[in-house]
Amino acid sequence: MRRGPPILLALLLLGLGTGAHAHDVGGRYLVLISLDGLRPEFYLDDAYEAPELRALARAGGHARAAEGVFPTVTYPSHASIVTGVRPARHGILFNVLFDPTGARGRWYEEASDLRASPLWEWARAAGLRTAGVSWPSTLGARIDLLLPERDYYARRDPLDRLGAAVTPGLLERLGLVPRPGIFRDVIEWDAFLTAVSAAIIRHARPHLLMLHLVQLDYFQHRGGRAGADVKPALARVDVHLKTLRRALEEAGIAPRAAIIVTGDHGFQDVEQTLFPNQVLAAAGLRDCPRAGNGWRATVHIAGSSAAVFVTPPGDPATARLAEAAFRNAAASRLTIVSREELDAMGAMPGAAFAIEAAPGFDLSGSCLRPEAKREAPAIQRGSHGFLPFRPSMATGFIAAGLGVRAGTVLERIRLIDIAPTAARLLGIAAPAVEGRVVEEILQ
Repeated sequence: MRRGPPILLALLLLGLGTGAHAHDVGGRYLVLISLDGLRPEFYLDDAYEAPELRALARAGGHARAAEGVFPTVTYPSHASIVTGVRPARHGILFNVLFDPTGARGRWYEEASDLRASPLWEWARAAGLRTAGVSWPSTLGARIDLLLPERDYYARRDPLDRLGAAVTPGLLERLGLVPRPGIFRDVIEWDAFLTAVSAAIIRHARPHLLMLHLVQLDYFQHRGGRAGADVKPALARVDVHLKTLRRALEEAGIAPRAAIIVTGDHGFQDVEQTLFPNQVLAAAGLRDCPRAGNGWRATVHIAGSSAAVFVTPPGDPATARLAEAAFRNAAASRLTIVSREELDAMGAMPGAAFAIEAAPGFDLSGSCLRPEAKREAPAIQRGSHGFLPFRPSMATGFIAAGLGVRAGTVLERIRLIDIAPTAARLLGIAAPAVEGRVVEEILQ
């Protein structure tokens, strides 16, 4: 894990630097904010109170829809936002790694999981200062000021894990040391991350700052698209945006800064849960509740979609048996996504095919025993992971500030278009990517 010397941290927090960081290259700044689960109607529909989002949309350009990648879940999406390529190229295929034994794999939280160069490396190569606050897949990243996203909430020692991951001395110098309970409260967690980001902007003035806020996702999972907690969550997140804009002004860099606000996926209401591993177990293709050593086919869940793996890998006979099992057991509740379709989307390399739940259904990787029901009420009321062209999976995109033309409205962009557009706003070079610079919104 990268650990910078304390003197470098002190200089960065003074807005200075050493070596390549000794001056503001190009004098441009960019704050890239991801609101997990951001839906376009949050800033397009007056039924939602989001004055800061709307002010940014009016001041710059925005899209009526931003199309994600498959599967439409958090970690592949965020990797595509910062690399400009799809999962097959950047290597973040799901939220968690596939484990053929059936055990839950670790999260794709490490920067070394990325196989494509991300935006922060492009900025670093240009001599720019960088900061990352809870951005996925940044653990150990070469980012000057870093608080990486990890599964702190699921650990008994979250403060120790945070201390081991964050840039040494960063939180202490900012005066923002968290209390233990903050890790399991998404409202307090988002507020803490915003405070850290604002303090970094004021004291270090990084050219690139990336921030990921999570409560919109949490409350839509819990209550669905129209859940009672969604609008209050949006109002809180909107205030956080105001805090960040004020920090840019206080740092004296607002006239030279651009802001991008994006999401990673939309949301679909769900009412029932399907258990595809139980279907495979009933067809004799794996054991239950674990896949067992002799498994022939098993699924790896990614929200409301799943990759279907077979052994030996790519075996067409086993793939046909697995596909037939799904068609026979749940033809009206699942869509089969062929290997050819996955290749066209740059998704799920190594899988024989994929399945997507029908509207109203979610997927679970649990393998119930034969006597158990194959359907049950969903634990959560909202989900994502569906194919990216589904209307409910559209997420949002707003850009404003230096270099952005005011009043531009786009029907649709793609998440893979954000990194090259961000590079243009920073005035730096980008490598060859799959996305494009969204020239329509630029001055």
